[in-house]
Amino acid sequence: MEPNFLIGANPMPLYKAFPGEFKPDAGINVTGSTIRGIEGSYTIDPFPVAQTKRNHYDSRHGAKIKYLIMHYTVINFALTVQTFTANADTRRVSAHFVVAQNEAHVAAGKLLQVVPEDMRAWHAGLSAWQADEDLNPVSLAVEHVNQGFRETTGAQRQYYPYDQNQIRSSGVLSNSIVRQYNILPRHVLGHEDIAPGRKYDPGPYFPWAVFYHNYSVGAWLDQEEMDKDAIIRKYRPQRPYPLQPDRDVLLDMLTSYGYSLRGTTPSGVIRAFKTHFSANQRPDMCDDNVREEDMFWAWALEAKYSNITPSKTTPSPPSHIPNFAQKAPHKMWFLILAIQAIIRISNL
Repeated sequence: MEPNFLIGANPMPLYKAFPGEFKPDAGINVTGSTIRGIEGSYTIDPFPVAQTKRNHYDSRHGAKIKYLIMHYTVINFALTVQTFTANADTRRVSAHFVVAQNEAHVAAGKLLQVVPEDMRAWHAGLSAWQADEDLNPVSLAVEHVNQGFRETTGAQRQYYPYDQNQIRSSGVLSNSIVRQYNILPRHVLGHEDIAPGRKYDPGPYFPWAVFYHNYSVGAWLDQEEMDKDAIIRKYRPQRPYPLQPDRDVLLDMLTSYGYSLRGTTPSGVIRAFKTHFSANQRPDMCDDNVREEDMFWAWALEAKYSNITPSKTTPSPPSHIPNFAQKAPHKMWFLILAIQAIIRISNL
């Protein structure tokens, strides 16, 4: 049975909910509750008419939710909340949920709902996936407080890792969302996937494999699927296995899977794909060079997900989620990533 999404309402000023993090004059009230099974969560109460510009959302105009988009904030928790509730006329941005990292006055994994789910948040900007453009009306957004990356010598990017408690809360939240809205695995995406070349979040350290294996969220390959013959036996792909790296063939597979070249470049699409899939957890490999493992991942994902419909893919709630909600799955996390890496290397 689906857990209650909002339990135990308890309104209070924001600065009391997060002592030491906000000033008393922030003018923000929140309601404490359990949101989608995550205790100790808060929801920002709507602002009054006199401050309506602080409500950074509007109507979906009947559009159906069919995407879940992952972001990172680049700024800390307090600045994120201030940005998402600024009393401004223009450049207002928001997301439905913010999941905190570990900070001085905020515990990692703390969940704050900023925008009601039935309203359109302003998070995606210019975006496209498959035939859809402007994904704001048809998506829910989860912001993860994370500094993103910093430039190092030689213009190299050093990405910041994610907190395990933060990922645990996000995984539980996301599992509940995809089950309620029947969101397809390949419709759980990063901002970079839907705006390649323009956006880079949630970055190469976002643990997509953990979301798939531990929380039944998103698209990925199972361990036994990291093999060409296994994909052929299981999915009978229409496209022959690409025998060598080919940039044009790769782009054709990626656009078939869902990536869009509208408003971007082929290099941007290839980097976005590799960041999410074939080079995930390996920032040094998230370039636009086409390798054999990139061809395999694109071919296998196309074979696995190209003909899936919502009625076939609604994941049942994993029985182990309550345990992961209480115990950090760090051992499983690193075990999964290590096995994936070994299998990838053995298939090269």
